[in-house]
Amino acid sequence: MIVTAPAKINLYLKILRQRDDGYHEIETLFERISIFDRISIETTREGTVITCDDPGVPAGENSLLGKTVRAFVETAGKDLNFSVSLEKNIPVGAGLGGGSSDAAALLKGLNEISGFPLGEDDLLDISRSLGADVPFFFSDCSFGVGKGRGDIIEKLDVSASMWHVLVIPPFQVLTKDVYERITALDLTKDRDVDKMFTAFLYKNNINSLAEILRNDLQAIVLRDFPVLEKIFSELCKAGSKGVLVSGSGPTVFGIFERDEVEKAAGKMRRVFPPGENWRVCVAQTF
Repeated sequence: MIVTAPAKINLYLKILRQRDDGYHEIETLFERISIFDRISIETTREGTVITCDDPGVPAGENSLLGKTVRAFVETAGKDLNFSVSLEKNIPVGAGLGGGSSDAAALLKGLNEISGFPLGEDDLLDISRSLGADVPFFFSDCSFGVGKGRGDIIEKLDVSASMWHVLVIPPFQVLTKDVYERITALDLTKDRDVDKMFTAFLYKNNINSLAEILRNDLQAIVLRDFPVLEKIFSELCKAGSKGVLVSGSGPTVFGIFERDEVEKAAGKMRRVFPPGENWRVCVAQTF
């Protein structure tokens, strides 16, 4: 069977405090978008094998996909083996949640191809153990508010849809490195922004939502990578309603009208050329 794994962006991300377990208490609004990895899954008789078409993506038993298979097999309590092949389209280390989405999609696929030995609660417990963003992708919603480490998901039943231009620089940012640099000055000062975002989404008021995009990690990422300021400037000149770094970066996205998004993407590709390993993508809410 083949399963797809979509990317995400964060429309807001608030850092509330550091937890006793070393993680940070956050609140974030996830949006699932139409950039996809594809995973092929087959059952096998001898040994699990995981491969990826991108040699830079870990694919061994200690990789995130390897841990996903192991956790599924141990929880199911069965002697199961799989052949897993990942087609990687979501850039690694870009703040788009590709690894987490792959884990969630693989977990669902493993359960289906094995005859559904596990219920949703068991699968959700596994997803939480694999990473903070995995439960959002497991929840199968277009928009969701993440609390705790980002792993407690409140699905938003809204019909809102947006179009984006994403500019993905030719370098990676490690989420762990960004979080380690958070200071008291980076903690959120506005604890009610979530209510505004959800209200605008329910009203499908994209213009007002675009004006209040925020990410408490953004200042840290911009200090390390000032080139991102140029992306902000160019997206704004191209007509973006709002611009933000997604997650821990370095991807920067803008919100555009549907009939303007392709033209804006063309402008971005001239400024940030693919030949220099920049990547510019058009995506919509998925």
